[in-house]
Amino acid sequence: MSKQLSAEERFQLVQAVYSAVNHSDKTKRKTVTQACNDVGLPRSTYNRWKKWLDKNPEWVKKGAVPTESRTPKRNGRALPTEVRQRIEDMARSGPYANPSKIGKALNEEGITVSDNAVRNNLEAAGLYGYRTVTGSDGKPIKKKVILR
Repeated sequence: MSKQLSAEERFQLVQAVYSAVNHSDKTKRKTVTQACNDVGLPRSTYNRWKKWLDKNPEWVKKGAVPTESRTPKRNGRALPTEVRQRIEDMARSGPYANPSKIGKALNEEGITVSDNAVRNNLEAAGLYGYRTVTGSDGKPIKKKVILR
């Protein structure tokens, strides 16, 4: 069985398993596991698709099981919006020279956040990057700083 099936093919597989399990002749009935093995479908996939069909009767009318992403809708390790906003406000306020100082200040406030997380969020917000400064010898130097 190929990895990518169309919505109609998925529906047909669920129907085939369901009809084998609920056959009108008791002698021809199969268990869910046997029926899934016959069509080459993992039982867990059948159960998931069947549950989706039970929750969405309009899919049964269409004769299709659309794909639904099983990935998380949001990165579980992403910082909450309030913390990201606090980091941006602290960077714009002025007294903090680098992401490390912002991280330490947040840790003192009871908000546990790594320096890398602070830096990544500042970069994403466009508040941390390279700026060209003049060195002591008069040559331009690219330096990573908080951009204000």
